Amino acid sequence: MNLLGIRIQPCTLLPQFCDVIDQPSIQDENIEDDPYHFVNDGMPRDHRVLDEVMLEISEGCWYLGSYKRSIVVYGRSEYSQTIQPYFGCYDPLSYPLFFPIGESGWHPNIPRQGVLINEAHNNHDNIDEEMEEANTRRGRTTVAMREYYCYKFQIRSTENVLLFGGRLLQQFAVDFYIKIETQRLQFCEQNQAKIRADLYQGIVDCVNAGEVNPNRVGQRIVLPTYFIGGPRDMRRRFLDAMTLVQDDGKPDLFLTMTCNPQWPEICDNLKAGQTAQDHPELVSRMFRAKLEDLKEQLFKKHLLGEVKAYVYVIEFQKLGLPHAHFLLIMYPQHKINNPDHYDKVMCAEVPDILRYPKLHELVVKHMIHGPCGNLRTKSPCMKGDPPICRFRYPKQFNEQTTQGDDAYPLYQRRNNGITMEIRGKTLDNIWVIPYNPRLLMMFNRHMNVEVCSNIKSVKYLFKYVYKGHDKQVIQIDQDKQ
Repeated sequence: MNLLGIRIQPCTLLPQFCDVIDQPSIQDENIEDDPYHFVNDGMPRDHRVLDEVMLEISEGCWYLGSYKRSIVVYGRSEYSQTIQPYFGCYDPLSYPLFFPIGESGWHPNIPRQGVLINEAHNNHDNIDEEMEEANTRRGRTTVAMREYYCYKFQIRSTENVLLFGGRLLQQFAVDFYIKIETQRLQFCEQNQAKIRADLYQGIVDCVNAGEVNPNRVGQRIVLPTYFIGGPRDMRRRFLDAMTLVQDDGKPDLFLTMTCNPQWPEICDNLKAGQTAQDHPELVSRMFRAKLEDLKEQLFKKHLLGEVKAYVYVIEFQKLGLPHAHFLLIMYPQHKINNPDHYDKVMCAEVPDILRYPKLHELVVKHMIHGPCGNLRTKSPCMKGDPPICRFRYPKQFNEQTTQGDDAYPLYQRRNNGITMEIRGKTLDNIWVIPYNPRLLMMFNRHMNVEVCSNIKSVKYLFKYVYKGHDKQVIQIDQDKQ
Protein backbone atom coordinates (compact mmCIF):
# COMPACT_ATOMS: atom_id res chain seq x y z
CA MET A 1 0.00 0.00 0.00
CA ASN A 2 1.38 3.35 -1.03
CA LEU A 3 1.03 6.26 1.37
CA LEU A 4 1.14 9.85 0.25
CA GLY A 5 2.08 12.32 2.98
CA ILE A 6 0.56 15.81 2.74
CA ARG A 7 1.46 18.54 5.23
CA ILE A 8 -1.12 21.30 5.60
CA GLN A 9 0.09 24.65 6.91
CA PRO A 10 -2.01 26.78 9.26
CA CYS A 11 -5.27 27.65 7.54
CA THR A 12 -9.01 27.54 8.04
CA LEU A 13 -9.45 24.69 5.59
CA LEU A 14 -10.26 22.06 8.22
CA PRO A 15 -12.03 23.79 11.12
CA GLN A 16 -14.02 20.71 12.02
CA PHE A 17 -10.86 19.03 13.39
CA CYS A 18 -10.38 21.57 16.17
CA ASP A 19 -12.49 19.77 18.75
CA VAL A 20 -11.40 16.24 17.97
CA ILE A 21 -7.76 16.35 16.97
CA ASP A 22 -6.61 15.27 20.44
CA GLN A 23 -9.34 12.70 20.98
CA PRO A 24 -8.87 8.89 20.73
CA SER A 25 -9.09 7.27 17.35
CA ILE A 26 -12.59 7.02 15.89
CA GLN A 27 -11.58 4.36 13.42
CA ASP A 28 -13.54 1.62 15.18
CA GLU A 29 -16.27 3.80 16.66
CA ASN A 30 -19.88 3.72 15.56
CA ILE A 31 -20.53 6.89 13.62
CA GLU A 32 -23.98 7.16 15.18
CA ASP A 33 -22.38 7.36 18.66
CA ASP A 34 -19.74 9.94 17.83
CA PRO A 35 -20.13 12.53 20.65
CA TYR A 36 -18.07 15.12 18.80
CA HIS A 37 -20.27 15.11 15.69
CA PHE A 38 -17.07 14.74 13.72
CA VAL A 39 -18.63 12.33 11.26
CA ASN A 40 -22.38 12.71 11.66
CA ASP A 41 -23.10 16.03 10.06
CA GLY A 42 -19.69 17.33 8.97
CA MET A 43 -20.69 20.89 9.91
CA PRO A 44 -17.88 23.22 11.06
CA ARG A 45 -17.97 23.73 14.83
CA ASP A 46 -15.10 26.15 15.23
CA HIS A 47 -13.13 28.37 12.88
CA ARG A 48 -9.95 28.49 14.92
CA VAL A 49 -6.72 28.01 12.97
CA LEU A 50 -4.97 24.66 13.23
CA ASP A 51 -1.26 24.67 13.99
CA GLU A 52 -0.47 21.74 11.76
CA VAL A 53 -2.12 18.60 10.48
CA MET A 54 -0.40 15.63 8.84
CA LEU A 55 -2.44 13.57 6.40
CA GLU A 56 -1.66 10.22 4.90
CA ILE A 57 -3.91 9.44 1.97
CA SER A 58 -4.05 5.71 1.41
CA GLU A 59 -4.30 4.82 -2.24
CA GLY A 60 -6.71 1.94 -2.88
CA CYS A 61 -5.27 -1.50 -2.23
CA TRP A 62 -6.86 -4.89 -2.92
CA TYR A 63 -6.21 -7.40 -0.17
CA LEU A 64 -7.97 -10.78 -0.02
CA GLY A 65 -10.77 -9.50 -2.21
CA SER A 66 -11.56 -6.31 -0.23
CA TYR A 67 -10.84 -2.76 -1.33
CA LYS A 68 -9.34 -0.55 1.40
CA ARG A 69 -9.18 3.22 1.05
CA SER A 70 -9.00 5.81 3.78
CA ILE A 71 -7.27 8.95 5.04
CA VAL A 72 -5.21 8.90 8.24
CA VAL A 73 -4.97 12.19 10.17
CA TYR A 74 -2.12 12.76 12.64
CA GLY A 75 -2.58 15.66 15.02
CA ARG A 76 -0.72 17.03 18.03
CA SER A 77 -1.36 13.92 20.10
CA GLU A 78 -0.07 10.39 19.73
CA TYR A 79 -3.40 9.22 18.38
CA SER A 80 -4.48 9.20 14.76
CA GLN A 81 -7.87 9.36 13.12
CA THR A 82 -8.80 7.15 10.17
CA ILE A 83 -11.22 8.89 7.83
CA GLN A 84 -13.37 6.39 5.96
CA PRO A 85 -14.88 7.21 2.53
CA TYR A 86 -18.37 7.54 4.04
CA PHE A 87 -17.27 10.23 6.53
CA GLY A 88 -18.37 13.78 5.77
CA CYS A 89 -14.80 15.10 5.87
CA TYR A 90 -13.41 12.56 3.38
CA ASP A 91 -14.23 14.63 0.28
CA PRO A 92 -12.85 17.98 1.52
CA LEU A 93 -9.66 16.26 2.67
CA SER A 94 -9.21 14.51 -0.67
CA TYR A 95 -10.20 17.48 -2.85
CA PRO A 96 -9.62 20.76 -0.97
CA LEU A 97 -9.88 22.74 -4.22
CA PHE A 98 -13.50 21.63 -4.60
CA PHE A 99 -14.30 22.29 -0.92
CA PRO A 100 -12.28 25.48 -0.27
CA ILE A 101 -13.94 26.43 3.04
CA GLY A 102 -13.99 22.89 4.44
CA GLU A 103 -17.68 22.26 3.84
CA SER A 104 -18.85 18.72 4.31
CA GLY A 105 -18.97 16.10 1.57
CA TRP A 106 -21.37 13.19 1.51
CA HIS A 107 -22.15 11.39 4.76
CA PRO A 108 -24.98 9.05 5.74
CA ASN A 109 -27.03 11.68 7.63
CA ILE A 110 -27.67 14.39 5.03
CA PRO A 111 -31.43 15.06 5.38
CA ARG A 112 -33.69 15.14 2.37
CA GLN A 113 -35.63 18.26 1.51
CA GLY A 114 -38.40 18.78 4.02
CA VAL A 115 -36.82 16.49 6.62
CA LEU A 116 -35.54 17.95 9.87
CA ILE A 117 -31.92 17.22 10.72
CA ASN A 118 -32.95 15.58 13.99
CA GLU A 119 -35.20 13.21 12.09
CA ALA A 120 -32.32 12.43 9.75
CA HIS A 121 -30.05 11.64 12.68
CA ASN A 122 -32.64 9.25 14.03
CA ASN A 123 -32.77 7.45 10.71
CA HIS A 124 -30.83 4.19 11.15
CA ASP A 125 -30.54 3.36 7.45
CA ASN A 126 -27.40 1.38 6.80
CA ILE A 127 -24.87 3.04 4.52
CA ASP A 128 -25.01 -0.03 2.31
CA GLU A 129 -28.71 0.39 1.62
CA GLU A 130 -27.90 1.84 -1.79
CA MET A 131 -28.74 -1.52 -3.36
CA GLU A 132 -32.11 -1.99 -1.69
CA GLU A 133 -35.29 -2.11 -3.73
CA ALA A 134 -37.58 0.87 -4.32
CA ASN A 135 -39.68 0.17 -1.23
CA THR A 136 -36.79 1.23 1.03
CA ARG A 137 -36.45 4.46 -0.94
CA ARG A 138 -40.01 5.36 -0.06
CA GLY A 139 -39.29 5.78 3.64
CA ARG A 140 -35.73 7.07 3.37
CA THR A 141 -35.12 10.38 5.12
CA THR A 142 -31.47 10.85 4.12
CA VAL A 143 -29.73 11.46 0.81
CA ALA A 144 -28.08 8.43 -0.78
CA MET A 145 -24.48 8.64 -2.02
CA ARG A 146 -25.41 8.45 -5.69
CA GLU A 147 -28.08 11.14 -5.29
CA TYR A 148 -25.62 13.48 -3.61
CA TYR A 149 -22.99 13.24 -6.36
CA CYS A 150 -25.62 13.58 -9.08
CA TYR A 151 -26.63 16.82 -7.40
CA LYS A 152 -23.02 18.03 -7.27
CA PHE A 153 -22.57 17.53 -11.02
CA GLN A 154 -25.56 19.59 -12.12
CA ILE A 155 -25.07 22.75 -14.22
CA ARG A 156 -26.70 25.72 -12.50
CA SER A 157 -27.05 29.45 -13.02
CA THR A 158 -24.50 30.04 -10.26
CA GLU A 159 -20.94 28.95 -10.96
CA ASN A 160 -20.17 25.42 -9.83
CA VAL A 161 -16.48 25.24 -8.89
CA LEU A 162 -16.58 21.49 -9.45
CA LEU A 163 -17.12 21.94 -13.19
CA PHE A 164 -13.94 24.01 -13.55
CA GLY A 165 -11.69 21.25 -12.25
CA GLY A 166 -10.46 19.98 -15.62
CA ARG A 167 -8.55 16.74 -15.16
CA LEU A 168 -9.09 16.92 -11.41
CA LEU A 169 -12.82 16.68 -12.12
CA GLN A 170 -12.18 13.46 -14.04
CA GLN A 171 -10.27 12.04 -11.08
CA PHE A 172 -13.06 13.12 -8.74
CA ALA A 173 -15.62 11.38 -10.97
CA VAL A 174 -13.60 8.16 -10.93
CA ASP A 175 -13.17 8.42 -7.16
CA PHE A 176 -16.85 8.80 -6.34
CA TYR A 177 -17.74 6.05 -8.83
CA ILE A 178 -15.39 3.73 -6.94
CA LYS A 179 -17.01 4.80 -3.66
CA ILE A 180 -20.48 3.96 -4.98
CA GLU A 181 -19.35 0.68 -6.49
CA THR A 182 -17.52 -0.26 -3.29
CA GLN A 183 -20.64 0.48 -1.29
CA ARG A 184 -22.67 -1.81 -3.54
CA LEU A 185 -20.07 -4.56 -3.26
CA GLN A 186 -20.12 -4.23 0.51
CA PHE A 187 -23.89 -4.57 0.47
CA CYS A 188 -23.58 -7.77 -1.56
CA GLU A 189 -20.95 -9.09 0.83
CA GLN A 190 -23.05 -8.37 3.91
CA ASN A 191 -26.26 -9.79 2.43
CA GLN A 192 -25.10 -13.11 1.05
CA ALA A 193 -27.94 -14.91 2.82
CA LYS A 194 -30.48 -12.94 0.78
CA ILE A 195 -28.97 -14.13 -2.50
CA ARG A 196 -28.52 -17.71 -1.23
CA ALA A 197 -24.76 -17.68 -1.47
CA ASP A 198 -24.65 -20.85 0.63
CA LEU A 199 -25.30 -22.75 -2.59
CA TYR A 200 -21.90 -21.61 -3.86
CA GLN A 201 -19.76 -22.03 -0.77
CA GLY A 202 -18.53 -25.59 -1.35
CA ILE A 203 -14.91 -26.51 -1.79
CA VAL A 204 -15.58 -27.96 -5.26
CA ASP A 205 -17.11 -24.67 -6.40
CA CYS A 206 -14.08 -22.74 -5.12
CA VAL A 207 -11.64 -25.06 -6.88
CA ASN A 208 -13.62 -24.90 -10.11
CA ALA A 209 -13.56 -21.12 -9.86
CA GLY A 210 -9.75 -21.18 -9.74
CA GLU A 211 -9.34 -20.40 -6.04
CA VAL A 212 -5.99 -21.74 -4.78
CA ASN A 213 -5.75 -19.91 -1.44
CA PRO A 214 -6.99 -22.24 1.35
CA ASN A 215 -8.03 -19.24 3.47
CA ARG A 216 -10.57 -18.24 0.86
CA VAL A 217 -12.23 -21.66 0.50
CA GLY A 218 -15.76 -21.37 1.82
CA GLN A 219 -15.67 -17.53 1.69
CA ARG A 220 -16.65 -16.97 -1.89
CA ILE A 221 -18.69 -13.80 -2.42
CA VAL A 222 -21.45 -14.18 -4.99
CA LEU A 223 -22.56 -11.10 -6.91
CA PRO A 224 -26.32 -11.14 -7.56
CA THR A 225 -27.91 -10.56 -10.93
CA TYR A 226 -28.91 -7.00 -9.99
CA PHE A 227 -25.25 -5.98 -9.61
CA ILE A 228 -24.74 -4.24 -12.95
CA GLY A 229 -21.77 -5.53 -14.90
CA GLY A 230 -21.31 -8.64 -12.80
CA PRO A 231 -20.87 -12.04 -14.46
CA ARG A 232 -24.33 -13.25 -13.48
CA ASP A 233 -25.89 -10.01 -14.74
CA MET A 234 -24.14 -10.25 -18.11
CA ARG A 235 -25.04 -13.91 -18.48
CA ARG A 236 -28.68 -13.21 -17.63
CA ARG A 237 -28.85 -10.43 -20.19
CA PHE A 238 -27.30 -12.63 -22.86
CA LEU A 239 -29.73 -15.47 -22.15
CA ASP A 240 -32.67 -13.05 -22.20
CA ALA A 241 -31.51 -11.78 -25.57
CA MET A 242 -31.18 -15.29 -26.96
CA THR A 243 -34.72 -15.98 -25.73
CA LEU A 244 -35.88 -13.06 -27.87
CA VAL A 245 -34.28 -14.76 -30.86
CA GLN A 246 -36.07 -17.99 -30.02
CA ASP A 247 -39.44 -16.26 -29.73
CA ASP A 248 -39.20 -13.48 -32.35
CA GLY A 249 -36.54 -14.64 -34.78
CA LYS A 250 -33.02 -13.47 -35.60
CA PRO A 251 -32.04 -9.78 -35.52
CA ASP A 252 -32.39 -7.87 -38.77
CA LEU A 253 -30.27 -4.78 -38.10
CA PHE A 254 -27.16 -4.04 -36.07
CA LEU A 255 -26.75 -0.32 -35.30
CA THR A 256 -23.90 1.49 -33.58
CA MET A 257 -24.17 5.10 -32.43
CA THR A 258 -21.22 7.03 -30.99
CA CYS A 259 -20.99 10.37 -29.21
CA ASN A 260 -19.85 13.52 -30.99
CA PRO A 261 -17.95 15.90 -28.67
CA GLN A 262 -18.54 18.64 -31.26
CA TRP A 263 -22.33 18.60 -30.95
CA PRO A 264 -23.55 22.22 -30.65
CA GLU A 265 -25.35 21.40 -27.41
CA ILE A 266 -22.00 20.47 -25.84
CA CYS A 267 -19.93 23.29 -27.33
CA ASP A 268 -22.46 25.94 -26.33
CA ASN A 269 -22.17 24.98 -22.64
CA LEU A 270 -18.37 25.07 -22.47
CA LYS A 271 -16.57 28.01 -20.94
CA ALA A 272 -13.64 29.76 -22.59
CA GLY A 273 -10.64 27.45 -22.81
CA GLN A 274 -12.62 24.31 -21.95
CA THR A 275 -12.98 21.19 -24.09
CA ALA A 276 -15.49 18.35 -24.01
CA GLN A 277 -13.14 16.18 -21.95
CA ASP A 278 -13.29 18.80 -19.17
CA HIS A 279 -17.04 18.09 -18.83
CA PRO A 280 -17.61 14.32 -18.77
CA GLU A 281 -20.95 14.84 -17.08
CA LEU A 282 -22.13 17.14 -19.89
CA VAL A 283 -21.00 14.70 -22.57
CA SER A 284 -22.80 11.80 -20.89
CA ARG A 285 -25.96 13.82 -20.35
CA MET A 286 -26.02 14.99 -23.96
CA PHE A 287 -25.39 11.49 -25.27
CA ARG A 288 -28.28 10.17 -23.23
CA ALA A 289 -30.58 12.86 -24.67
CA LYS A 290 -29.52 11.91 -28.21
CA LEU A 291 -29.95 8.24 -27.39
CA GLU A 292 -33.51 8.81 -26.18
CA ASP A 293 -34.21 10.71 -29.40
CA LEU A 294 -32.81 7.79 -31.43
CA LYS A 295 -35.03 5.33 -29.55
CA GLU A 296 -38.06 7.47 -30.31
CA GLN A 297 -37.15 7.57 -34.00
CA LEU A 298 -36.67 3.81 -34.14
CA PHE A 299 -39.44 2.48 -31.90
CA LYS A 300 -42.21 5.11 -32.11
CA LYS A 301 -41.74 6.77 -35.50
CA HIS A 302 -40.47 3.54 -37.12
CA LEU A 303 -37.80 5.25 -39.18
CA LEU A 304 -36.27 1.92 -40.28
CA GLY A 305 -39.52 -0.05 -40.08
CA GLU A 306 -41.68 -1.37 -37.27
CA VAL A 307 -39.53 -2.96 -34.56
CA LYS A 308 -40.88 -6.04 -32.77
CA ALA A 309 -38.07 -6.53 -30.22
CA TYR A 310 -34.69 -5.00 -29.51
CA VAL A 311 -31.73 -5.02 -27.15
CA TYR A 312 -29.08 -2.35 -26.65
CA VAL A 313 -26.09 -1.66 -24.43
CA ILE A 314 -24.08 1.48 -23.69
CA GLU A 315 -20.30 1.30 -23.50
CA PHE A 316 -17.51 3.79 -22.97
CA GLN A 317 -14.53 3.91 -25.28
CA LYS A 318 -11.03 4.07 -23.89
CA LEU A 319 -10.96 7.82 -24.60
CA GLY A 320 -14.05 8.28 -22.45
CA LEU A 321 -16.77 8.83 -25.09
CA PRO A 322 -19.91 6.68 -24.81
CA HIS A 323 -21.41 4.65 -27.65
CA ALA A 324 -24.42 2.34 -27.98
CA HIS A 325 -25.01 -0.95 -29.80
CA PHE A 326 -28.54 -1.88 -30.95
CA LEU A 327 -29.88 -5.18 -32.27
CA LEU A 328 -33.31 -4.80 -33.90
CA ILE A 329 -35.80 -7.58 -34.67
CA MET A 330 -38.44 -6.36 -37.14
CA TYR A 331 -42.02 -7.46 -37.68
CA PRO A 332 -42.44 -9.96 -40.55
CA GLN A 333 -43.81 -7.34 -42.94
CA HIS A 334 -40.74 -5.15 -42.29
CA LYS A 335 -38.08 -7.87 -42.51
CA ILE A 336 -35.04 -7.10 -44.64
CA ASN A 337 -34.85 -10.23 -46.79
CA ASN A 338 -33.23 -9.36 -50.12
CA PRO A 339 -30.45 -7.13 -51.54
CA ASP A 340 -32.98 -4.71 -53.06
CA HIS A 341 -34.33 -4.02 -49.61
CA TYR A 342 -30.79 -3.59 -48.23
CA ASP A 343 -30.24 -0.60 -50.52
CA LYS A 344 -33.40 1.08 -49.19
CA VAL A 345 -32.15 1.01 -45.60
CA MET A 346 -28.41 1.67 -45.83
CA CYS A 347 -25.73 2.95 -48.18
CA ALA A 348 -21.99 2.32 -48.49
CA GLU A 349 -21.01 5.02 -50.99
CA VAL A 350 -19.91 8.64 -50.84
CA PRO A 351 -22.78 10.82 -52.14
CA ASP A 352 -22.33 13.36 -54.93
CA ILE A 353 -21.05 16.61 -53.44
CA LEU A 354 -23.12 18.69 -55.89
CA ARG A 355 -26.45 16.96 -55.23
CA TYR A 356 -26.02 16.25 -51.53
CA PRO A 357 -23.37 18.62 -50.15
CA LYS A 358 -24.33 18.28 -46.47
CA LEU A 359 -24.59 14.50 -46.59
CA HIS A 360 -21.28 14.34 -48.45
CA GLU A 361 -19.64 16.38 -45.69
CA LEU A 362 -21.02 14.13 -42.93
CA VAL A 363 -20.02 10.90 -44.69
CA VAL A 364 -16.47 12.13 -45.20
CA LYS A 365 -16.31 13.33 -41.60
CA HIS A 366 -17.86 10.35 -39.78
CA MET A 367 -18.20 7.29 -42.03
CA ILE A 368 -14.77 6.70 -43.58
CA HIS A 369 -12.55 3.95 -42.24
CA GLY A 370 -8.80 4.23 -42.18
CA PRO A 371 -6.70 4.61 -44.10
CA CYS A 372 -5.07 1.32 -43.17
CA GLY A 373 -3.52 -1.65 -44.93
CA ASN A 374 -0.81 -0.75 -47.41
CA LEU A 375 -1.64 2.93 -47.03
CA ARG A 376 -0.98 2.92 -43.28
CA THR A 377 0.51 -0.23 -41.83
CA LYS A 378 0.70 1.22 -38.30
CA SER A 379 -3.06 1.82 -38.04
CA PRO A 380 -4.60 0.60 -34.72
CA CYS A 381 -6.93 -1.74 -36.61
CA MET A 382 -4.01 -3.71 -38.10
CA LYS A 383 -3.62 -7.04 -36.30
CA GLY A 384 -1.81 -10.32 -36.87
CA ASP A 385 1.30 -11.37 -38.77
CA PRO A 386 1.27 -10.30 -41.52
CA PRO A 387 -0.88 -7.41 -40.25
CA ILE A 388 -4.35 -7.11 -41.76
CA CYS A 389 -7.31 -4.90 -40.90
CA ARG A 390 -9.54 -6.64 -38.38
CA PHE A 391 -12.55 -4.90 -39.95
CA ARG A 392 -11.59 -6.25 -43.40
CA TYR A 393 -10.99 -2.91 -45.06
CA PRO A 394 -10.61 -1.97 -47.82
CA LYS A 395 -13.68 -3.69 -49.25
CA GLN A 396 -14.14 -4.59 -52.90
CA PHE A 397 -16.04 -2.70 -55.58
CA ASN A 398 -19.54 -4.02 -56.32
CA GLU A 399 -21.94 -2.77 -58.99
CA GLN A 400 -24.89 -4.03 -56.96
CA THR A 401 -25.57 -5.41 -53.47
CA THR A 402 -25.29 -9.18 -53.15
CA GLN A 403 -25.38 -11.76 -50.37
CA GLY A 404 -21.89 -12.72 -49.16
CA ASP A 405 -20.65 -16.15 -48.11
CA ASP A 406 -19.65 -15.09 -44.57
CA ALA A 407 -23.13 -14.14 -43.28
CA TYR A 408 -22.69 -10.47 -44.23
CA PRO A 409 -23.95 -8.81 -47.44
CA LEU A 410 -21.62 -7.23 -49.99
CA TYR A 411 -22.97 -3.71 -50.29
CA GLN A 412 -23.07 -1.70 -53.47
CA ARG A 413 -19.75 0.15 -53.85
CA ARG A 414 -19.42 1.44 -57.39
CA ASN A 415 -16.19 2.69 -58.86
CA ASN A 416 -17.77 6.01 -59.87
CA GLY A 417 -14.66 8.15 -59.56
CA ILE A 418 -15.76 9.97 -56.36
CA THR A 419 -12.74 10.39 -54.06
CA MET A 420 -11.78 12.36 -50.96
CA GLU A 421 -8.62 13.22 -49.07
CA ILE A 422 -8.35 11.61 -45.60
CA ARG A 423 -5.16 12.04 -43.56
CA GLY A 424 -3.13 12.75 -46.66
CA LYS A 425 -4.43 9.70 -48.57
CA THR A 426 -6.86 9.54 -51.48
CA LEU A 427 -9.77 7.22 -50.64
CA ASP A 428 -12.91 6.12 -52.46
CA ASN A 429 -16.04 4.01 -51.89
CA ILE A 430 -14.21 0.88 -50.74
CA TRP A 431 -13.42 2.68 -47.46
CA VAL A 432 -17.01 3.76 -46.63
CA ILE A 433 -18.69 2.33 -43.51
CA PRO A 434 -22.37 1.39 -44.17
CA TYR A 435 -24.80 4.03 -42.90
CA ASN A 436 -28.39 5.19 -43.07
CA PRO A 437 -28.57 8.67 -44.69
CA ARG A 438 -31.53 9.87 -42.60
CA LEU A 439 -30.00 8.87 -39.27
CA LEU A 440 -26.64 10.35 -40.23
CA MET A 441 -28.21 13.69 -41.19
CA MET A 442 -30.32 13.69 -38.03
CA PHE A 443 -27.61 12.96 -35.45
CA ASN A 444 -24.39 14.22 -37.08
CA ARG A 445 -22.33 11.37 -35.70
CA HIS A 446 -20.83 8.01 -36.63
CA MET A 447 -23.93 5.87 -37.20
CA ASN A 448 -23.07 2.43 -38.52
CA VAL A 449 -26.01 0.31 -39.75
CA GLU A 450 -25.43 -3.31 -40.77
CA VAL A 451 -27.78 -6.04 -41.98
CA CYS A 452 -27.81 -9.31 -40.03
CA SER A 453 -28.49 -11.37 -43.13
CA ASN A 454 -27.66 -14.85 -41.86
CA ILE A 455 -28.39 -16.84 -38.72
CA LYS A 456 -24.64 -17.57 -38.42
CA SER A 457 -24.03 -14.01 -37.26
CA VAL A 458 -26.61 -14.04 -34.44
CA LYS A 459 -24.54 -15.55 -31.64
CA TYR A 460 -21.48 -13.48 -32.56
CA LEU A 461 -23.48 -10.25 -32.50
CA PHE A 462 -25.08 -10.97 -29.15
CA LYS A 463 -21.75 -11.99 -27.66
CA TYR A 464 -20.27 -8.76 -29.04
CA VAL A 465 -23.06 -6.69 -27.50
CA TYR A 466 -22.69 -8.37 -24.09
CA LYS A 467 -18.92 -8.82 -24.07
CA GLY A 468 -18.62 -6.63 -20.97
CA HIS A 469 -15.69 -4.47 -19.89
CA ASP A 470 -12.13 -4.88 -21.10
CA LYS A 471 -10.12 -6.94 -18.66
CA GLN A 472 -6.94 -8.95 -18.35
CA VAL A 473 -6.41 -12.11 -16.31
CA ILE A 474 -2.87 -12.37 -14.90
CA GLN A 475 -1.51 -15.31 -12.91
CA ILE A 476 1.77 -14.97 -11.00
CA ASP A 477 3.45 -18.18 -9.90
CA GLN A 478 6.13 -18.36 -7.24
CA ASP A 479 9.58 -19.00 -8.58
CA LYS A 480 10.38 -22.60 -7.72
CA GLN A 481 14.08 -21.98 -8.08
